[in-house]
Amino acid sequence: MSHPEKPPDEVFCMGCGPGTILDADPGAHRLRCPRCGGESWLPALPLFVVTGASGAGKSTITGPLRSLLPRCLVVETDVILHVAALGWDTWRNTWLQLAHAAALGGQATVLTGSLTPDQLERLPARKLIGPIHFALLDCPDDVLAGRLRARPAWRASSTEAKIAEHQRFAAWLRARITPSFDTSTAGAAEAADRVAAWVQALLPAA
Repeated sequence: MSHPEKPPDEVFCMGCGPGTILDADPGAHRLRCPRCGGESWLPALPLFVVTGASGAGKSTITGPLRSLLPRCLVVETDVILHVAALGWDTWRNTWLQLAHAAALGGQATVLTGSLTPDQLERLPARKLIGPIHFALLDCPDDVLAGRLRARPAWRASSTEAKIAEHQRFAAWLRARITPSFDTSTAGAAEAADRVAAWVQALLPAA
């Protein structure tokens, strides 16, 4: 049985077909087809990414953040992890496309997941999004190790090799991402409050 062709990741004109890639003009808030001249609305709302190593607390604050940010779509990136079977860039690009869809409805998107700026900037759907703001959830290495060891075995994150890998990633993020919120000194509610304040300060006026 033949498999359907993978759809293109580029944003193309639905009238002219996949060979015609849309041009983006964020300043004018328009997408334009270079062939037929058709235009569509480009809200270019900001995207917020709350990143961190596994065990830093991203999943824990996602629920509280939803209550604190009613103007935003707040979602954990792992909810469509199955899309990564098509490729990691396809998975990431899908999140940018979904953030654009949320922006069309007036909502900025807040993603909680282990993403990095370079992974998003190179993607085809980057043109659909306004500024991308990153913040880091962090904790000391010993706290991170304790959290990972306490996880169920099926998550395969409690071996010493995996713990060391996550600690190295945490150190890499720590050197590159600001602002940073320490989840070892604040409970989930307090950490969510701090992240929500960061988002609210950067949201466009309603």
